[in-house]
Amino acid sequence: MRLFISILIALSLSACSSKDDSIFSDFTRTVDLQLLDSLDLEKMEILNPHYIHYKDSFLIFHSMAGKKELEFWNLRSDLVTVRNVIGQGADEMPIYAIVDTDHPTSFCFANYRRGRIYEMDLEMLQKDTTTKHSLVYELPIKEGDTPLRFYETGNYIFGIGMLGEGRIYSFDKRTNKAMTCMDYPVHESIDILDRRHKGALFSGTIMTGNQNTLVLACFGTIDFYEILPGGSLRQKQRYHYSFPKFQTAETGRTVTFDRDDIYAISGIDSDERFIYLLYSGKNVREKGNDAYNCPHLLVYDWEGNPVVHCLLTKSLYDFSIGGGMLYGLSREVTPIVYVYSLKDILQIE
Repeated sequence: MRLFISILIALSLSACSSKDDSIFSDFTRTVDLQLLDSLDLEKMEILNPHYIHYKDSFLIFHSMAGKKELEFWNLRSDLVTVRNVIGQGADEMPIYAIVDTDHPTSFCFANYRRGRIYEMDLEMLQKDTTTKHSLVYELPIKEGDTPLRFYETGNYIFGIGMLGEGRIYSFDKRTNKAMTCMDYPVHESIDILDRRHKGALFSGTIMTGNQNTLVLACFGTIDFYEILPGGSLRQKQRYHYSFPKFQTAETGRTVTFDRDDIYAISGIDSDERFIYLLYSGKNVREKGNDAYNCPHLLVYDWEGNPVVHCLLTKSLYDFSIGGGMLYGLSREVTPIVYVYSLKDILQIE
């Protein structure tokens, strides 16, 4: 007999709104970010950008349509280099995921089904537009585990996905050993789910980090973990503002979200001083795709303390930090990158 579990979290929209009030009330300072510029991607023939990364004077885009290519826009030379990595050839793959890394001149992505991580050396790409990506790590993945996203920092690579044990995959690059650690946020509606359904529910988790701290965000939850020797983790701060309304079925490990619910955290990035998160708070049924455009940027320090709540004149669904600037994408008919100055934030003592 097919088992179907239907779960509806007891949060009305007004309750979600009160969660919004809670997330904003943690900040004692609010600023309007200054919009400096907008970049028309159509002029560069970048038509279907879904993710954006800024590194080493490159704007890098991951397309979700066509050949699902990677596009490297060199802001110094104004040249765009395209790499198609989907296929059956050597070092090609049926699907890939971006691997965020704190290395300043490295851009990585993974054939996550096989645990293979590839690197594009941006220093080389600055000199030679024919530079190819190369395999840098092969991670040991247990049978039945499906990591979906990775973050590389210091001596470790961390991953999230549908794991048989724990919430976070941890790989030590020095010893080539892997483990799973920590668990999902505790909430009465989530606690009754098995681990596979929890993994599916939190599959949209996004990460950032530095040598000492790993930060995970999903829905209205933010978790700060201290990185311990060997790659184990210890939670040092958490904010669990809101959880989603959802339904889940045993067959296929499918999770369906309620369109009446709010959309919360959309993107994350960091620099030496701060962690930056995009926050929407809009209703999907009422706003449609605009619910994924976030008008709020929430800034925390590396200890997990709220620093400043920023208001964006142009809402964004993904962004990247670099050189004291924020580069962001918005869901619009014409693909545009909006450039904000972080001057007011970086001057905070």
